[in-house]
Amino acid sequence: MVTLKARAKINLGLRILGRRPDGFHDIRSAFHEISLCDNLRISKKPGNGTISLSCSTADIPSDSSNLAWKAADAFMNRTAKLLDVTIELEKNIPSCAGLGGGSSDAAAVLKGLSLLTGTSNIDLIKIAETLGSDVPFFIKGGAALIEGRGFRLSEIPLILFHAVLIHPNVRVSTPWAYSAWDRDMSTSLTNNTMIKHYSPSSAVWHEGKPFPYNLRNDFLPLLEKHFPEIAELAQFMTDSKCENWGLSGSGPTFYALFRTKSGAQSFSRTLHRDFTICRSAETAGASSNG
Repeated sequence: MVTLKARAKINLGLRILGRRPDGFHDIRSAFHEISLCDNLRISKKPGNGTISLSCSTADIPSDSSNLAWKAADAFMNRTAKLLDVTIELEKNIPSCAGLGGGSSDAAAVLKGLSLLTGTSNIDLIKIAETLGSDVPFFIKGGAALIEGRGFRLSEIPLILFHAVLIHPNVRVSTPWAYSAWDRDMSTSLTNNTMIKHYSPSSAVWHEGKPFPYNLRNDFLPLLEKHFPEIAELAQFMTDSKCENWGLSGSGPTFYALFRTKSGAQSFSRTLHRDFTICRSAETAGASSNG
């Protein structure tokens, strides 16, 4: 048995470059893991490929539609190992929130089963690519510049920050968001560069200098159009004294970034809604507790 923490991520800016011939989209975004995490306990024994998944949250499926379940199935198919796998999932990352919780869970299952079976030579990235665009990032974790459909990853240094996550009371499906973007937004956005090319010299948050990434997210105008709650929160963030804020993924979670925990706490006292205070991850990837 192995237990792992599957961390969430935030997008430090997200630009949608267009729809691909395969129906997916080319993007450019900087992903950064944060300390908010799900907890997974994974065990295996010789068997016939049975997967058992239990989840602490009732609205999260515990069947083959769950990415963690799919990850275990994909691992056994790729390695030709017949096992009975049990996954206990403690959810702390909200679903449909733009934080990558399901993808992180899937990556943690792949890494956990690799540890349990001693198959260190298996290419987990290849398996991850069959599960979803964000899953490959979580195999390595940390921070990375993401390009293309999400499979071109360039590792970048971790940035130290404290974050306040604000989640409006709406759910946004990623497939819906991309479909709506194709319909409503693909011809109306400018070609302004929203994320600068990564430069090692600009990846440190120095005193007196701004956060090293442009945090503009192409999904925000779309979500403001369709969800009054998101438009209201975006206006609040604009009017606030926080200089570094953004929308993660396809939403609806907003974040505000600060150099210190006290700065995050001070900002949180201005909120009259649910929030979570966390910090940037200091190491890469899902961590094992034994």
